[in-house]
Order: sequence, then C-alpha cells, then structure tokens
Amino acid sequence: MNISEVLNVLLGGGLVATIVAICTLRATIRKAKAESMKAEADAETVRMDNTEHATRILVENIVKPLKEELNETRRCLDASKREMARLRKAIDTANSCKHHDDCPVLVGVRDKPKSERGHGGKRETGVRGQSAERGSTDMVGGGCAGGGAAGDTAGGTD
Repeated sequence: MNISEVLNVLLGGGLVATIVAICTLRATIRKAKAESMKAEADAETVRMDNTEHATRILVENIVKPLKEELNETRRCLDASKREMARLRKAIDTANSCKHHDDCPVLVGVRDKPKSERGHGGKRETGVRGQSAERGSTDMVGGGCAGGGAAGDTAGGTD
C-alpha cells in the first residue's frame, strides 16, 4: 500500500463520516441530557404543586373543621363548668334552707348511683315517703334550690 491509498482511505468518506457522526452524537447526547434534566425539574415542580394542593385540601377539609369542633367543645366544657359551679352553690344554699329535712330535691341529689346501692339495687324513699326515683321534670321549679318558701332570704339562711 502506498501513501496515496492510505490517504484515500483516511480522507475517503469512512473516517470523516465517523468523526462527524461522533461529534453529532455527542451534541445529541448533551441535548438529550438537558431535556432529561428539564423533564425531571418539571416533574419535581408538579410533585411540589400536588403536595401543596393536597396539604391545602387537608387543612380545609380536616384541620379547620377539627379546630372548630375543638373550640365548640371547649365552649361547652366551660359552660358545663359554670353550670356545675352554679349547681354546687345551689346545693350548698339548699343545705342551709329551713326546709332542708323535707326537700325532695336534696333527697334526689343524695341518692347513690345504682352501682353503689345496697339491698338489691332499690332506691331509698324520700323523707315524706316519696320515691326518690321521680324524674327531674317533676322537680323543676320545686324544692329549696329553685325558689324556696316565702320569707326565705336569697342566701338561704334565716
């Protein structure tokens, strides 16, 4: 092989085409990598948007109603505490009432729950022979805690 044949092979299309193909292929690979990175960034943005949207839905549909329910429960608890304090004060006042011994309301308040009762689970009868099982509707407005008799003072003492 002489020099002209070697130059002909080298410069003849095969080598030049291979070099051009390699350069073009590198550019194509760089372009594909750039597109891949852009697609990954877009996917991450979509994932973050979805996470933010899901969090917003969670807060609006679950957290806010739970907070409102908790606040309502706290208000009810505070109201119950106030009512219990009023009941304790009324019972303390009723204990010093002049009709204390015959008061059906106090008998009902003193009545033990079913789990603490003795002798077969029956309730005891009131002072006047009345059953202490009367419902609370029978006692509304009656007794010493509610109104009291004429001549009673507001404090319940004479």
